[in-house]
Parts: sequence; structure tokens; C-alpha cells
Amino acid sequence: MFHEVSTVRAAFTLRLRCHNCLKITCRELISPDVEDAPTDIDELLESAWLRRQTFACGQCDNPIATMVSIRQDDDLEPIA
Repeated sequence: MFHEVSTVRAAFTLRLRCHNCLKITCRELISPDVEDAPTDIDELLESAWLRRQTFACGQCDNPIATMVSIRQDDDLEPIA
């Protein structure tokens, strides 16, 4: 079986505060190396791609959260 290897354009770690249990959880977002994918935090915040993401609390599975912070990760590895 042939597996296409795609490279990563950018990786981000989002810290989210749950509206139900108020716990802060982290979520990693990987931006693939495709046209119009965000390459930095400013592009991510403006992107429709971020708005289409769904989130669920890691503690109580509540789908509503407030984004507390975003960190761009520098150590990128190819996706196999």
C-alpha cells in the first residue's frame, strides 16, 4: 500500500478554558502544507480553518470553551 507523505506547514498548541468545569486543557492543531493553510498565529486567528475546528473539554466533554492562549510549535516533523 502506498502512503503519501505530507509535510507540516505549522503546528500550534491551544489552551482552552471550559465554560462548564472551568478546567484548562490543551489541544494541538497541525496545519498541513497545503494552499491557504495558516503558517503563523496571526494567520491562524484570521483563518476560516480555525473557525471550523470543534473542541471538547478533556475533563467533561463540554463543547464550549474560551481560547486562553496559542503557542506556535517550532519542532516540525513530516506526517507519514
